[in-house]
Amino acid sequence: MTLPEPIPFRAEDHWPEPDMRFAAPQRPPAPVMSPADFAEVFGPWAGWLTCAAEVKGAPVDYVALALLTTASAAIGNARWFSPWNGWKEPPVLWAMLVGEPSAGKSPALDAVADPVKDIERALSQDYQSARQAWKDKDEIASLALAQWKADAKKALAEGQDAPAKPDAADAGAPPIRERLTITDATTEKVAELLAQTWRGLLLSRDELSGWLASMDRYSGGGDRPFWLEAYGGRSYPVDRKSSPEPIIVDHLSVAVLGGTQPDKLARLLVNTDDDGLLARFLTVFPEPVPLSRPRAQIDVGALRAALERLRSLGPWMEDGIKRPFVIAFTEPAADALQAFRGQCRAWETEAAGLFKGHIGKLPGLAVRVAGVLAHLDWAAMEGAPYPDKIDAGHIRRACLLVGEHLRLHAFRAYGAATPPEDIGNARRIADVIRREGWQSFTARDIQRRGLAGLQLAKPVGAALDVLEQADWLMRYREDTGGKPKTTYAVNPKTGAAS
Repeated sequence: MTLPEPIPFRAEDHWPEPDMRFAAPQRPPAPVMSPADFAEVFGPWAGWLTCAAEVKGAPVDYVALALLTTASAAIGNARWFSPWNGWKEPPVLWAMLVGEPSAGKSPALDAVADPVKDIERALSQDYQSARQAWKDKDEIASLALAQWKADAKKALAEGQDAPAKPDAADAGAPPIRERLTITDATTEKVAELLAQTWRGLLLSRDELSGWLASMDRYSGGGDRPFWLEAYGGRSYPVDRKSSPEPIIVDHLSVAVLGGTQPDKLARLLVNTDDDGLLARFLTVFPEPVPLSRPRAQIDVGALRAALERLRSLGPWMEDGIKRPFVIAFTEPAADALQAFRGQCRAWETEAAGLFKGHIGKLPGLAVRVAGVLAHLDWAAMEGAPYPDKIDAGHIRRACLLVGEHLRLHAFRAYGAATPPEDIGNARRIADVIRREGWQSFTARDIQRRGLAGLQLAKPVGAALDVLEQADWLMRYREDTGGKPKTTYAVNPKTGAAS
């Protein structure tokens, strides 16, 4: 009699199906702004944005946010905005375009970046011409300086007074290369550029997740404090390895613009410290647009002319020192902003975690966006009156965009409502388990990783309870001869253990 072959043991056959829903929360549908609201918010730029989005085959939200952010960098420290005494905001905006690789993020960025590249090429040519002229002057100055030294030496040898140093012996400071954008740089290099140019910069990245995830790349203490200050435009010292003297940046202002994919953003949300950095981003996460063959053409010259007009705004000079010129709000605008603050407080009570922090930033973001919109209106047409006040219309448009539209995009991008602490921590542990292929571990293994909020036994235990109830884990005790050791086995059906 032939016995049947034994069935191989398969660990996964002895596990229940894990609940995967908490690890990948359902997102709400993308909000869509009505054509009437879009025309109201973006005014003279609504048609340009719609055309550019059509040509690039991208959602108009992407192009609109790219325009606002780039304009904020072009204004830079030349103008700040003040709703009332004691409150000032720089125009600096940070924008994140969220979508899958084929969603059209890069083409949308290109619609705004192409005119910027034209401006930077012109700035580079101007610098090269000025540099060559300075070098010619410096060569003549070197000859004049050598002659003056010889004359002074001869006069002193003959007991006479040395001649005065001629003006021609000093060529003056070399010209500064003006910059509008950077793509990657150390904090020390960014500080050097800001100290030279004063106005501010735009950090433009196709993929923001790498930049956000690697802020500790250049310094042991981390670069996050630098970038948190770069949003606020305040004075900031940066130490240099090559010099005992720090770089003092009068106004550390850097706008940030780029895209990321939903899964990469989800990982950032799991692994980041909640220090408010991600909460500062205006975020759009629209649905992809249907594929079509465009018939229109982008008016690149119109945007270039507008950005050059914004860059022509000069600072306020006080005792030879450059300072931002502060644009005040009208009383009706201040009243409208105060009402919006009350609305944000109501929204805040219903939110949690990072989304709650983002809502707390909305009033300040509305101030910044109102100022940028006012200046974009002015820059759209030569001869338009300059906005020497931010009026109620400007702040109403900004609150409509930031509060009623982009807030819902942020809600969608951050994975709907932020979960309770134990579920959020369970998601973070699940991410570690799947990423590193753990088969088993202890609570101490989690604590030793130093994840924010997961360094104490109580929150770790609560999160592991969630994972156990979701059939991700099974705990078992090992007799060690002393205090029993609790180990957690990982369900192979999660796709983690190997």
